[in-house]
Amino acid sequence: MRTFHTPLSVIESLSQSQGDSPAIRHVNSKSINNEYETISYAKHWQNINIAAQNWIAELSQVGIAKGAVVGLWMRGWSYEDFLHYLSLQRAGFIPQLFSIRITDPSIVYDLLRNSKAAALLYDPVCEPLVQGCPIPTFSTGTVLGKDCPADVQLGTTTSTDGDKVLVIFHTSGSTSGMPKLVPQTVRWMDCLIRKHRHMNYKPASVASFMGSHTHLGNTINLSGTLASGGCLIPPTSIPYPTSELEHMISKGGLTILNTFPVLLSAMFQEARERRPFLEMLQSLDSINFAGQVLEPKDKAWARENGLKLINLYGSTEIGLSMMSSSTSPHVSPLPGSGCRFIPLSESASSPNRLFELIVPEEADECPHHSLRDKSDGMFHTGDLFEQADVDQYIYKGRVDDRIKMQLALVCDAGSLESEAMQVCEGDLISAVSVIGSGRPSPAMVVEAKNDDVLQADDDTLLAFKQQIIQRIAPLHKRKYLHERIDDACLVFVVAKGTLPRTAKGNIMRKAVEGMFARELDQTYHDVYLSKAE
Repeated sequence: MRTFHTPLSVIESLSQSQGDSPAIRHVNSKSINNEYETISYAKHWQNINIAAQNWIAELSQVGIAKGAVVGLWMRGWSYEDFLHYLSLQRAGFIPQLFSIRITDPSIVYDLLRNSKAAALLYDPVCEPLVQGCPIPTFSTGTVLGKDCPADVQLGTTTSTDGDKVLVIFHTSGSTSGMPKLVPQTVRWMDCLIRKHRHMNYKPASVASFMGSHTHLGNTINLSGTLASGGCLIPPTSIPYPTSELEHMISKGGLTILNTFPVLLSAMFQEARERRPFLEMLQSLDSINFAGQVLEPKDKAWARENGLKLINLYGSTEIGLSMMSSSTSPHVSPLPGSGCRFIPLSESASSPNRLFELIVPEEADECPHHSLRDKSDGMFHTGDLFEQADVDQYIYKGRVDDRIKMQLALVCDAGSLESEAMQVCEGDLISAVSVIGSGRPSPAMVVEAKNDDVLQADDDTLLAFKQQIIQRIAPLHKRKYLHERIDDACLVFVVAKGTLPRTAKGNIMRKAVEGMFARELDQTYHDVYLSKAE
């Protein structure tokens, strides 16, 4: 009978084989100079077990048994949050992870209802939001640091049931207008760990987390580090300033940077201006980026300056699937990956032929059956690639209407456009394009129903934009922050027929992005600078 491994079984094994080696290095919140505290694999495993026993004791008081789905609403970048995520699994529960970027509790409750969750654990900062929760709630601030209950038993960390659900993530921007559940199984997680064995990290590597534990990226980072028995550094916030990255490298011993292209571009800009910072980046064993396409000029500059760039490709549904190498900027499927490339056109001789990445149902990384195509049983990623060479591919965008935001979070621009037309087409707008790739939140370019508004004074134009915002507000309230348009400054108004279209009349989103690039730069700077103040 096949035995499957999970991150917990690997951590347990490392706690026995190299217990004194560092597993986590995080800023000690009580230190004056942001000094790092290092937690060994042995101590890390002990912390996980104690927290697991405490969660069993807490949840059993209200009759919640092992195997139940338990929501976890948190920031997701502290070591304590990481412990909650791992210890709930160790306790035998199925954590359903929610980011605090979801600010409307009703959507959390709907998703908990969809998963049949038995309880919701929440960061104390969410206390005002959980007052009307229909299931039992527990503050995460009450468990860590408690004495370990003596009579609570924990199970084994390996499993022979590959179909058992281990954790539930979410993707944003589904056409239903709310996030979609992404359950991941033991078999899927075992495959994720196996694929990371081919990444060739050094045994003493120290890698950064790239985002929040509520998103799959951090579990990918965890799996990669566990494959080499290395150490992880969680940042103190997401995104974080270059000064913190310098601190990670100089004081934390960081050797592998995991991040998003938008944040990486900002780091490169500073490195162009400050030689010492560039030298720090040059000292890294690798700079891994994922979630979006890095600007060609940044990619070229990085390679010219000896920065070891690695492009990772993956998704919440399939995990890490492909990566580039030190000898090629193009991504190649990892050994053990079961992904396939299906041509979009039947003509094999057509130049720049595009392929969609799909995962067949027999592949271990094929996601939960609820996410697969009902007609063929496979998972269709919707991501398009061009073949550059044998087993080498170039990402070419998506089949559908989703765009990647600043931290590689997905926004269903097509749905936002449909909703805007639904409530505004009658009297305000005749067409709309939602843009903002790589930005903190989307923006909207509308063709006014009546061009007279473009000749009006500033106050009248602002009132027109605010009217649009007011109409879409009830729909946007239920979305993630990175999916919302809630500032009139992020609505641009043009005359009918202005937006570039294909021969069939479809608005070309990328062309609209290009048209408004300068305006977007200035507007996002103004909007988010004012919010920061």
